[in-house]
Amino acid sequence: MTNTETKTVMVVDDEPDVLNKLAQILVANNFKTIKSKDGQECLNKLKHEIPDVILLDIMMPGVTTKEILRAIEKDSRLSSVKIIFLTAVHLPEAEEEGLVASQQVVDFIEKPFTIKRLMDAIEQALTRCL
Repeated sequence: MTNTETKTVMVVDDEPDVLNKLAQILVANNFKTIKSKDGQECLNKLKHEIPDVILLDIMMPGVTTKEILRAIEKDSRLSSVKIIFLTAVHLPEAEEEGLVASQQVVDFIEKPFTIKRLMDAIEQALTRCL
């Protein structure tokens, strides 16, 4: 990373292996990480912490992705947070559901993905202004 300021990435995924592996990759690349196992935990943590980027799975139990997006959009403290979908859902399905319509959604990565693709997406998100 070119910026000396440590950036924070929240990872929201209901698969513990994916959640932990992503956190390891991010820490190894000098990011602070916030892990959330579902949408409710994500929303609870966002009350106290504001990440620069959220890596958000689409298919999770409980609070829906649409509800998470709505809550983020309504909270002015979170207006500069960028969202990257990291999911097994295909882009046309997500578009059909209206999930990529939010201005805060800056990328869409389908699982499986490469570490390079992930890191490139995060770096691009961090340089993008909303």
